[in-house]
Amino acid sequence: SMITALPLRENTEIQGDILAGFKKDHMTFLFLQFGAKDAAQNWLAELLPNIATTQQVAAFNEKFHEARKSSQGDDPKNLKATWLGLSLTYPGIQRLTGKETDQDPVFPKVPTGTTIQAFVQGSGSPQRADALGDKGSNAPDKWIFGSEAKPAIHAVLTIAADAEHDRDAELNRQREAASRAGVVIVYQQNGATLPGNRRGKEHFGFKDGVSEPVVTNFDDPAEHERPRMIPAHEFVLGVEDNPLPKNIPDWMKYGSFQVVRRLGQDVPGWWAQVNTELKKLRDAKVVGENAKAEWLGARLVGRWRCGASVAKFPDAPPASGTRPDNDISFRDDPDGVVTPLFSHLRKNAPRDGLIDDGEHVDEKFMDERRIIRRGIPYGAPFDPANEDGGGPDEPRGLMFVCYQADLVRQFEFIQADWINSPNFPRGRDPQPGPDPMVSGELGKDITGDVAFESNGNGGRKTTMLHFMPFVTTEGSVYAFTPSISTLRGLSRGRLEAVAPGGQSGWTSTLPGGQTRPQEPPAKPAPVDEILPWPDVQGRYWTFSGRTVRAVGAGAAETEALTTGSDDRTGVLLGQEDFAAWPALAGVEQVDAILPVPDEQCMNGESAYWLFHTVNGKQVYRRIAIALEARHTNRRTGDDLPIGYWRSCADIGRIDAVLPVPDMQRVGGKSYYWVFHTTPQGQVYRMIAVHDGRVYSGGRTHPDELVRRDGNLTLWNSLQGISRVEAHAFVPGRSLVDDQTWTWIFHNQQYRLISIANGDRHTDTRIREDRPNTAWFRRP
Repeated sequence: SMITALPLRENTEIQGDILAGFKKDHMTFLFLQFGAKDAAQNWLAELLPNIATTQQVAAFNEKFHEARKSSQGDDPKNLKATWLGLSLTYPGIQRLTGKETDQDPVFPKVPTGTTIQAFVQGSGSPQRADALGDKGSNAPDKWIFGSEAKPAIHAVLTIAADAEHDRDAELNRQREAASRAGVVIVYQQNGATLPGNRRGKEHFGFKDGVSEPVVTNFDDPAEHERPRMIPAHEFVLGVEDNPLPKNIPDWMKYGSFQVVRRLGQDVPGWWAQVNTELKKLRDAKVVGENAKAEWLGARLVGRWRCGASVAKFPDAPPASGTRPDNDISFRDDPDGVVTPLFSHLRKNAPRDGLIDDGEHVDEKFMDERRIIRRGIPYGAPFDPANEDGGGPDEPRGLMFVCYQADLVRQFEFIQADWINSPNFPRGRDPQPGPDPMVSGELGKDITGDVAFESNGNGGRKTTMLHFMPFVTTEGSVYAFTPSISTLRGLSRGRLEAVAPGGQSGWTSTLPGGQTRPQEPPAKPAPVDEILPWPDVQGRYWTFSGRTVRAVGAGAAETEALTTGSDDRTGVLLGQEDFAAWPALAGVEQVDAILPVPDEQCMNGESAYWLFHTVNGKQVYRRIAIALEARHTNRRTGDDLPIGYWRSCADIGRIDAVLPVPDMQRVGGKSYYWVFHTTPQGQVYRMIAVHDGRVYSGGRTHPDELVRRDGNLTLWNSLQGISRVEAHAFVPGRSLVDDQTWTWIFHNQQYRLISIANGDRHTDTRIREDRPNTAWFRRP
């Protein structure tokens, strides 16, 4: 199956943009500066459940890809997602951990020449900038963000969405969250896919993102023409049990180094220059009088504007509709007569065409220098007739983003040793020259001269052309994109090793487990649902974002959580990402879980209806949890619309379901209060579910509406609550003295209420709200 063949697609530790790629039409990069350490940690803890994992993004992209295929290439209208990614700079990690002095450093050793040194120094430091060509008009002192003269950047938050209004809504949420936590937005950069027939192209007009690496155990080789597979550890540290490189600490496992650069593009200047140089080739009779600027432009890039390679289509662009090709060989073009040696394509990835000292260089050398690019254009396309931002002075360019395991060996090497170096490939006379598309500021010894090779009458002919840079570095950041577990540790101010295997495993003693629990955060957290264990009283699973926690309340804890003092109480046994539950495959967040009343503890398992939201619409599925130490679980039915429930067909979203304590399995029916969201706020209704009836397709449970919606104000015990999120019956206090006690969870707090038996079900608040901290603290 796809899952076993491509295990990295199931990874819940690696952030989603690295291997899977957000691939959205609208993106915003927020460059952030933290305030106080504690506030920054709380901000991160709140953000954490919303950060996209590889598993989520890969599953969505696969669905999107299939839908496009079935609709002949059109984007599916109803498939939309909004993703968040977070990377941290060295000062950002220092602030979160409080390791801001030399006495207690983040890295005990910073060896010279390593990626750790590059990360610690940052791309705006003089030590890094010069070699990258970031001098003169590209110098950090002219940057908009990221230089030592500008406010320090601690984090880069990436917001990516299919629809502009979804991106804007998420951006507003994140701006508010930052403001509450004293996190300053140092700079905001929006980016968007270019409109219309420019879609997928960068501002000079060329198809972008064509030659991305094909990654082992993530990409399906069958979808690529004779792919060259690159090991995943070139992009993600310690993946697939590869040993971490020397000097890389354990907490960096499943992380990747990120480069973010704002590259301004002078579109009219670049094309004017192409025309000027084309005239030189005409004068030298290297090309005919009818040669067009596009012909030379394609030579500089190595591809035609549609993305098709010059190597395959040397004379003219292919017919429209030709797919970009990536199965390119330069072996038969050693002198760059077809695809110039200085072209952007060959400077970035020489493939099999690199000759050094007369020998072909093994492509493995190139593999170790590959990067994964995830950029997006910013600014309006150049269109001088369009007064809405189309003019030559409008800012436009590329937000360049790349991921790699080593900043020095990958990004910096490509930029300094290949792109900016006129003497690459080495040993040529004259030298090939720098990359005429994206090279940095040229130094004293580097002119913009490139050697254009052609076949003349008497053999090879060289014509010297001259190109000035028309791409300007306007800001740059080096950051690290940590694993989900490492971010969780950082939200508690700690740098912790990541659990093995790429699924964030239980971090504590569970049935059959021996591991020592990690210290959970002693602060409140949202609770989406609480599910009692089917076979052990006083044990629960709590769902919070993508985290599921095992919780246990014995007699002492129960007493503290109800009527005693719970200042020291802890009930947490362990936690994991719920992607480890097969029953929850594809679920983004649990909304509510309802036990199937007459299928509890039958044939070694209990059955449940699970309500969750997909693309803004709530659906439900059936799952089963086994009565054994590991609580093996499985999905037993497909996701179905909520409209299949007659009693809830008009509901947009069920938030919580509270069984009516004295009306379970009465006359073949079980009664429930259903709390649900409406535009006016949360309301509740009563429904009944019949015991199962057998029919040819299996069992069905008819349901009916018993009492219409009422306001929460009708419950005395719920005064002051705007939304009930979850509940848990107090162990040993169900139907005692005609009363049932239950904990009600709302807004990161919980209170204790009692519900009386009888028609009126009189309810009373027994204990006021307290922060739900106790439910996240270990005993």
